Amino acid sequence: MTPPRRLAVIGAGWAGLAAAVSAVQQGWQVTVFEMAPQAGGRARSVALPGRADGLVLDNGQHILIGAYTRTLALMRTVGVEPDQVLRRLPLAMVYPDGRGLQLPSGKSALPALWQGVWAVKGWRLGDKLGLLGAAARWAMRGFACPHDWTVADLCRHLGEPVRRDLIDPLCVAALNTPANEASGAVFLRVLRDALFSGPGSADLLLPRTSLGELFPEPATRWLQRQGDTVKSGMRVRELAREGSGWRVDGTAFDR
Repeated sequence: MTPPRRLAVIGAGWAGLAAAVSAVQQGWQVTVFEMAPQAGGRARSVALPGRADGLVLDNGQHILIGAYTRTLALMRTVGVEPDQVLRRLPLAMVYPDGRGLQLPSGKSALPALWQGVWAVKGWRLGDKLGLLGAAARWAMRGFACPHDWTVADLCRHLGEPVRRDLIDPLCVAALNTPANEASGAVFLRVLRDALFSGPGSADLLLPRTSLGELFPEPATRWLQRQGDTVKSGMRVRELAREGSGWRVDGTAFDR
C-alpha cells in the first residue's frame, strides 16, 4: 500500500479546518498550522488570561443562516448536532420603532417574501411593489447582473426606505462592504441562496454555545482522533517549492 500523501493547511480558521476535514476524508495525512493559541480564526473563543474563573469570550459576533447547508453538514461530521447548539429564528431585520422586514417561518421563498414585504411598516405601496418587482426580475434573470455593477447600481430603482431599511444593512451584514462598493453579482448570489433556496434558508441560526464549540474545537479534536496534527501557536515563516511538492518551514509536504 502506498502511504497517504501529506498535506499542509496554513491557518486553522473555519475554512482551513473545513479543508483539513475534507482532505482527511479523501485519505490525506494532514498537518494544520495556526499562529494563534487556538483554532477558529475570525470566529473563535478566547480564554481571558489571568482569570481564575476561566472566563471565555467569543472573538467575533457571527451568525449562520439556514442556507449554510454544507457548514451544518460539516459540523455533524465532527460530532456537533446543529439543532442542539444553534437556535433557529425567522429572518427579522426590525428596528426599535417597528420598521423593517420580518419573514414568517416555515413557508417557501416567494410566499414568505410576499407576506413579509406587505407587513413592513413605514414603506409606501410603491416601495413594496418596487421591491417585489425587482425580486421577480432578479429571479427570472437567474440572479445575475453585469459583473461590474455594485449593489447600489443593482438597487438604484428601489425606493429610499427599502434601500435604507433593508438593502444597505443586509449588504453590510452579508458582504461586510457598503452598497456603493459591494459586488452586485455576489449580493444576488446571497439573495438566491438565502431567500430563494427553500423553506428555512433565510432563518437566523444563533449560537447557544461558544463560537469555539460550534466547530473549531470539535474539528480539532476530530482531526487529532484521526491521527492528524493541529499545531497551534506556530507561525509559518517559509514556504518553498521542492519538485512537485513543498517545504513548510523545512518539512516536506506533497501539497
